[in-house]
Amino acid sequence: MLWGHWNKTIMECDISGPQARLPAVVHIPEKPVGYTVVCCHGFRGSKEGGGRAVKLAERMAGLGFAVVRFAFTPLTCLSAQVAEIGAVVGWCRENHGSQIILLGRSMGGSAALAFAAQAGWLAGLCLWAAPWNLAETFRLALGEGYDRLSRGEELAVEDEYGKLRLTPRFIADFARHDAKAAIRALAGIPILFVHGQADRIVPVKQAEELFAAASEPKELVIIPGGDHQFLAGHEQASGAVLGWLTRNYGGDGRDLPLP
Repeated sequence: MLWGHWNKTIMECDISGPQARLPAVVHIPEKPVGYTVVCCHGFRGSKEGGGRAVKLAERMAGLGFAVVRFAFTPLTCLSAQVAEIGAVVGWCRENHGSQIILLGRSMGGSAALAFAAQAGWLAGLCLWAAPWNLAETFRLALGEGYDRLSRGEELAVEDEYGKLRLTPRFIADFARHDAKAAIRALAGIPILFVHGQADRIVPVKQAEELFAAASEPKELVIIPGGDHQFLAGHEQASGAVLGWLTRNYGGDGRDLPLP
């Protein structure tokens, strides 16, 4: 389904994934620069990101980038998310060109990094509050629930984010992925790290350590006071992404935030 949206066009579609169909929204720019940004949301997040992901996608499209926001199958393990990114990227290459930039948020960033290293040909990677040490991250996020998973028990939680049910296989899957080896495999492509200084779920040292392992060209932007959701500092984080895209891939810089 297509309809007009400001000076851009938006398309809703379902993309065939390895387990199920993945709902997606495509922002098609008026003046394309030839790159597609695929946005991968975080664990328990959504492709809308509370409206903030939509706004950022609109601004990226305003710079000339096609943007695809899609929904992971809920609560899947990292390996399953990597496979789903592969399905979305394959669809993008068939329909919107071969120059793909991944923007991964939180665990979606971990999955984006793993896929980028496997693929070896992506045009760029943006890691937004993304952990390299998922065991540490989920210990901080789940607390005693992580210990229950480690003991082989299932975990069921109901909170302000909804219902959560995980099996021990979810955390066991972390061992299949080495994020630092993955980042070292990406020599030669631009990588942007955006992280909140006050992130209590993925401590900023994780971004600093992953940045240190990466090769040039790379940038690290730490947002003062930014938390994991960037409820504070979201405009600064978005501005960092927009500026990075314009510097590395061209585009119409008129939509960049004022200094």
